[in-house]
This record gives sequence, structure tokens and C-alpha cells, in this order.
Amino acid sequence: MKKTLALLLALAMMLALFAGCGSSAADEAASSTTEAAASEAAAPADEAPAAEEAPAAEAASAEEAAGEAAPAASINYPLEGNPTFSLTCIGRNNVLAVLGDDDFSVTPAYQGLAEATGCTIEFNMLGEATAEEKINIMLASGDMSDLYTGLGTAYGNNLPGAIQDGITFDFTPYLEEYAPDYLATLQSDEDLMNGATNADGTICKFISVTAKCISKGLVVRQDWMDDLGLELPTSREELEEILHAFQSEKGAVWPILVNNGLESGLTGTFNVVYNGMRSMDYQLADPDGDVVTACYASEGFIEYLVYMHHLYEEGLVTDDFMSVSRENGNWESSYYGGKCGVWSDGYRELDPANRSNSDDPNYSLTPFTLTDYECHINSSSPVSQDGVLFITSACENIESCMMMLNYCYTEDGKLNGLYGQEGVGYTKDADGTVTLSDGITNNENGWTVNSALTYYGGAQWMPTVVDMEYYELVCAPESYNGMLYWTENGGDGSMVLPSAVTLDADANEEFNNLASDVLTLFTESAVKVITGDLDEAGYRAVIEDANNMGMDRMTELYQEALDAYRAG
Repeated sequence: MKKTLALLLALAMMLALFAGCGSSAADEAASSTTEAAASEAAAPADEAPAAEEAPAAEAASAEEAAGEAAPAASINYPLEGNPTFSLTCIGRNNVLAVLGDDDFSVTPAYQGLAEATGCTIEFNMLGEATAEEKINIMLASGDMSDLYTGLGTAYGNNLPGAIQDGITFDFTPYLEEYAPDYLATLQSDEDLMNGATNADGTICKFISVTAKCISKGLVVRQDWMDDLGLELPTSREELEEILHAFQSEKGAVWPILVNNGLESGLTGTFNVVYNGMRSMDYQLADPDGDVVTACYASEGFIEYLVYMHHLYEEGLVTDDFMSVSRENGNWESSYYGGKCGVWSDGYRELDPANRSNSDDPNYSLTPFTLTDYECHINSSSPVSQDGVLFITSACENIESCMMMLNYCYTEDGKLNGLYGQEGVGYTKDADGTVTLSDGITNNENGWTVNSALTYYGGAQWMPTVVDMEYYELVCAPESYNGMLYWTENGGDGSMVLPSAVTLDADANEEFNNLASDVLTLFTESAVKVITGDLDEAGYRAVIEDANNMGMDRMTELYQEALDAYRAG
């Protein structure tokens, strides 16, 4: 097993050199990352329990979409024995800004969880820059915590492989007895169940739930638009005129922000399912079509790269875009410092309170979309990429650990995860109306509501369940209306593979054995197209090289999965 782990670790580190920057916030778009092969291995037998202003209607919560399912059983809290668990997680920069030298044990969400469940968590918080590497080493060595918020680059795209190698185990036989509220949550929505289920039918993570809305999109400096008398663009041509005006009149050195994952917010206008060069993603070639295509081999992605090269040649994209990322600390400074005026961001950035972070006291943002193009990519999903937890095979009290995490999906647990302990982060009156505490809405440290929720709530490390009522309660009107706007003007998702289209265990193993080298080839080549070191014809030749390296077989595997899904 250690040889397998070492090999996976080496491959993962090679991939990490080329991977794009990830999001640390719940706002980021969900990945369509595929997962690798699996076995039916579970936890060791001596450790595992025995099996038994826009219309808000379009932004519905998962519960509104599918109706809530009642759990088949219930768990009495607090649990007996005061169990203790270890949890390794990432201390992201926004977390450290409010926690300082403390860990999550001082936060109201943790204290509420501990009081309600009778459990204790000992946190091992890793620095953001080196966390993935350290987690890879921990997993490879077998020196594991009981819980992780992620399984590193070695297993991030290979959860069935993590089961096969004994890192974690299949929760499925135990959910009804030890996590009934979590199971009921998954059963309430097909997309939730698909999002939690691996390609081989196993489940090995506790996921977070978010409202079915689009919470991220293009934003523009509205104060600059007003000063220059400009209207919001609806086409790429109009956008370019605005970018040139920002550069010449406002001193924006790179008017549109592009990061080291080649993300600009414009891929939707080319109908490309895009995850920042992090994985080999697949999509439908046409709206509601029957043919799959690798995203990086699609005509839309080729057009996107050619267009980004055009912006690069026009001087509208920085020469140094491959160094731009949140992890490198130069993402926020780019727009707060006035270096750019258009970028893609989450709903929280629309809050006027962020004006205090900017060098310009007039800083204000407006959401927009380029509505001249029919978008068939953007779609809402109830599966959040934050607040995911894995139980490892190192856990000696799996039953209690699962019951502790199940609390996050109970009615009281949902509120605790979002706002912190009742009476500290929020109060609830007799009719169920929630009121946030002054610690969140008028924090004595001068924190914004978003910063206060990072401290009071648990979304950075524990599973949470979010609906539109949450957003309406915690968001500035500008942020809330921005989500409604992006949702109303978002795409129909008709070129996105249905969530139920997955590869079986054997196909997954074959796919992932081929994917690493193919992804590396595309990552290197896409950058060269933008900088002008590779032309369109050269990139099309790269696609042929990728097919010869195995992408044709990878595409065949997904085509077979889609055909089987269509056949019922």
C-alpha cells in the first residue's frame, strides 16, 4: 500500500506544479472533477461499526427544490463518553485575520457543536501555502488525524482510491444508523446524493449544502463607469472598449484580472465547462446533445484561448498573470489597489463595506453578464465545495464521530454551523425567526459581517446547510441582489453533463491512469497560446497529441457513460 501511496503522492506533486489556484470561499464554482478507481474496501473490521430585485423564485434552496426528507432514525445528544477527535484543516488567510494565533476551538460554532454533542475536537491547523503538501505526507506515512477537511492532491480526485488504500472507508452501510439526518439531506435532492457519491457508489465524505443559486460572476468598478459615463457591456466588443477606457483614464495597468488558472470570468461566453486547469473535465458538445467532448479540446475553449491572447496582445492582461492568485496574496490587492476594473468574484465582494479595503474611497462594484451570448454552461448546484469532512481509518470511534457530524444536519445544528452557538451568534424567537447577534452585525473589532461570520460560524471547517434565507439575513442588499441577478441571467446548463453521468470503478481507474499526462500537456500549451508562443494551429496539433496519449480513450469512457445514462 505504501508503494501505491508514494506513487500517487509523486504524481500529485507533479500535477500541483501546473494546477490553477483554488478558491478558499464558499462562493467558488463547483468542480466537475472526475474520480479514480475504487475497491470495496471499508474501515478495518475492529474499528468500523457493524452495518445495519430579481425574481427570487429562481434561486431556490435545495429543500425548496426537492422537499425535505425526514430521517429514518434519530440520535440523542449529547453522546455518552465525551469522545475526542483530531481534525487537520487549513488556516486560510481570511481565517487567520480573525483568529490570530488561536484555532477553531475558540469559535462559537465549535463551542456550540461541543456542547450539543458532548464531543471534543483537537485542531491541527496548517498554513495555506504548505497545507496540501503536508497532508500528502501525512496520508502517505499513515500518521493521520481522525478527520480532514481535504485529502490533499494525492486523493483529491481519487476518493475511491483513498478507500482502496485504507485512508478512509465507505460510509454507506452506516449512514442510516449513525448519520440519519445527513442521509435524509442527501435523499432530499438528486444532485446532493450524486455530489456525495463516488463513481463506484461509495460515500466517504460529509458535504455542505448551498442554495441553488449562482453566487459568483463578473463584476465591474461601477464608480469608474459612472465617472466615465459608460454603460454596462453586453458583448465582448463593448467590454474591450471599457477595458481600454479603464486603462487610459483610470490607470488600470491590467484592466481585466486573470489568474494562474487562466480564469477571467469569460469562459461562460464561450460555453466551456472550466475548472481553472485543475482537472480533465468533460461536457456536452452541443446544448442537450448526445456527444461528449473534453473541455480543453472543445471549439469553445480554443476560441477562449485565442481571445485571451488578443487581450494579452492589447496589453489588457498582465504579463505576469501566471503569478496571480489568492494564495500568492496578489489577487485582492489587484482590485483594491486599482490595478484592474473587471474580474470574476463571489457575492461577498459586492458588499459596500469592502470599500474600506480599497485605496479609493469611492470604490463600488456592480455585477454584470455579457447577455449577447447564449450561455449553456453556468448552472446552480446545491453542492458546496467548502465545509467537506472526511473520517479516516485512523479514527478509533467511528460511530461517535459520524453521530457528531450528523448533528450539523439537524435543525439546531444547521443554525449553529451558520451563525455559531445560540445566544452567542444568534437568537431565535417562538415563531422561528432568527436574529443575528451584535457580535456579527456590529462587531466591536470593526469586522464586517463576512469577517464576523468567519469567526462565529463554522463554514471554514464543518459541514453547513445554506438556503436563500441565510443569504438574505447575512448579506448586504447589494450582495443578495447580485446573486439573484447572476442566477436570473445565468446559463441553462444544457451543455453540462448530468450529475448522474459517472464512470464505474474500472473506467475511473483507466481514466485517471491517462489523465495526469494529458492535463499537464494542456496546461502547458494553453498558457503558450495566451502568451503567443503557440498559435491556434499548434494548439490543434496538441489536441491530436493528447488523443494519441490516451484522451481519445478517456472521451470514449465518458461517451459510454452518457450513452448508458440516456438509455436509462
